[in-house]
Amino acid sequence: MKSNPLKPHQVAIIAATLTSLVLWAVPGLHLLMLPLQYLNTHFHELSHALVATATGGHVSTINVYADGSGVTNISGGNWFLAASAGYIGAAIIGAIIMQVGRNEKSAKVTLRALAVVLAFVMILWVRGDLAGILSGFAWVAALFYASSYAKGPTILFVAQFIGIQQCLNAVHSLYELLQISALTERVSDAKILENQTHIPAMAWAVLWCLFSLALVTLGLRRAWSTAASPPSRPAESR
Repeated sequence: MKSNPLKPHQVAIIAATLTSLVLWAVPGLHLLMLPLQYLNTHFHELSHALVATATGGHVSTINVYADGSGVTNISGGNWFLAASAGYIGAAIIGAIIMQVGRNEKSAKVTLRALAVVLAFVMILWVRGDLAGILSGFAWVAALFYASSYAKGPTILFVAQFIGIQQCLNAVHSLYELLQISALTERVSDAKILENQTHIPAMAWAVLWCLFSLALVTLGLRRAWSTAASPPSRPAESR
């Protein structure tokens, strides 16, 4: 049996994903990716906040800054799990988006659910930096708009591309960790875990990267194989 060829929107997703990786790697051009980075950061910090709260901690604020970085201010809870949750949580969110948003109806529901969750986070926790506040509410509006007006292959492209970008957020952590270590004193999630476990920060970054790439591969295979294999219909009797 021949394998099903990729559909046009699936080819577009692959091309857009490869383009995004190139843009991230080229100095100056990475600024074109800032809108997506803001969304990634909001869900990255949300993952920190949810795990901290679930382990008995308290989240005071989430800040998302103009350069696309973010900080979740936490007291109490399990610091190991909370620090690990950012990249892992974003990757899991991305895989869920890809799997759930595999047809037009579920993609609409998925995008609207993301908008509702992000609006809740904006009201409950996001404070301080104007870029974080504006970017968050802009994405709430964009997700609601897409869920209301995008149709067919377009909404499948939007939902699955956003899912992939959430997963690939951890891939960026390798580059960011090298940059942070070489040029700044800023603390990263990987550095926090290095201080707690004495396992090198680079090892954590590589682990998150591999986990995210695995989820991208698995998520797309499951979503696209499901979409490409509609349920069979019984033959009509004559």
